[in-house]
Amino acid sequence: MFFFITTLLISLSNSDIEKKIRDNLNCPDCEIKILSVHVPFGMKLDSFEYVEIVPKDSKVFGRRVFTAYFKKEGKNFIGTVFAFIDKKVKIMRAKRRLERGETSKPDDFETQDIFSTLAPQDFISPDDMANTNLILKVPVGKGEILRKTHLQEEFAIRKGDMVKLVLNSGSIHIEFPGLALSDAKEGEKVKVRNLSSNKIVYGEAKGGKIVEIK
Repeated sequence: MFFFITTLLISLSNSDIEKKIRDNLNCPDCEIKILSVHVPFGMKLDSFEYVEIVPKDSKVFGRRVFTAYFKKEGKNFIGTVFAFIDKKVKIMRAKRRLERGETSKPDDFETQDIFSTLAPQDFISPDDMANTNLILKVPVGKGEILRKTHLQEEFAIRKGDMVKLVLNSGSIHIEFPGLALSDAKEGEKVKVRNLSSNKIVYGEAKGGKIVEIK
């Protein structure tokens, strides 16, 4: 994705470039640091009147490289801008050691604001934790950032669950007790033992421990 930064000024400065990058990224709370500006022919940045900047990479945060198209007295010049762009995110850090199989609760964590480049890509935010049961599949040490890789997958049905087998066929509606023999997310195929007939059947996992047989 390309965006253009147009600045009509008597002379340019790093703060002008920084402000225009922020405005065009539509990220008022981003931290933007201009690392360096390379202008052509040994000229100085403040000698230019106008600039357009095009990103040379598709990254959102971290070290970014921009091609800068400068203009002075009707003449065009090409340069390069290096900038570091980051934004603070909310992470959950464990207050104590948490063991495998525990259900994570907000009280077990403290919320911190850190830069996104310092956070794991799969970090869990307070919003992710709200109104959700998060069960740990591995221990989490005190002070460690909670990550998606720490958590069991959210299955609608787990192996060993008692389920309700439901057969819907036209006007026919029949229910049987069943025992799940595999894990499945909602909408996925699940293997179940029909406890009425002791036969193995397959159906579609639904919410509320229901398996629909078609």
